[in-house]
Amino acid sequence: MSERIAGREPYYLKLKESADERGAIRLQCPASGPSPAVVCPRFNQVHRIPAPRPAVVDLTDKRATAAHSAAKSTVPIPQGERLRPLPKDELPRICQKPTITVRPGDLGKLDKFRQDRHYLHPTWQDAYRPERANIEGLNGRAKSHGIDISDPTKRLAHGRVAQTILLALMICSINLHILFSWDQTTRTQTTGTSHGVTAFAGSASTPPDAAGLPPPTGPEIHETI
Repeated sequence: MSERIAGREPYYLKLKESADERGAIRLQCPASGPSPAVVCPRFNQVHRIPAPRPAVVDLTDKRATAAHSAAKSTVPIPQGERLRPLPKDELPRICQKPTITVRPGDLGKLDKFRQDRHYLHPTWQDAYRPERANIEGLNGRAKSHGIDISDPTKRLAHGRVAQTILLALMICSINLHILFSWDQTTRTQTTGTSHGVTAFAGSASTPPDAAGLPPPTGPEIHETI
């Protein structure tokens, strides 16, 4: 899979200009520019790029070898188009001009699927893999046997408003459970790493009162009548 992802990277549209204040970006054809990433017969035909002259290449020079057109990937086009090229106005936008501007909303319904990082690219994995792990972990906790938000029998009230309120309370309970687990974990680690804890004088444990509440932890206050 990683080899296939790396193999398609030369075909990506190159970002020529970053997004402006309106969110529009400028993209460049990978076959254009002084250092094209691929060789495209359609691009050469539309823009009338002459065939390169034969040149001697030093095979020991890796940079010169990689820059030669013979070492670059070739964009495949249909065989029928090779025999009968399409009119320029029927070609994709990126084939009509070396660069195009993509503004927010230009893709219509597909605009919500736009991503600044290419799918499964290492930069995409670095950005979305930690978030996905956290989201899947939260979903697993929300659908666990303790609080299962997917079980309709745990919220039997009728009506959308009542269902929304009950679901919010269940999510609140999940958040409290997460905070409780974190507190227990950090407290255990802190207790395990602490050494030489000495009790202060006069801080002996006091039994709870009649109501069952623990005594206050602050200094004792004596009232005088």
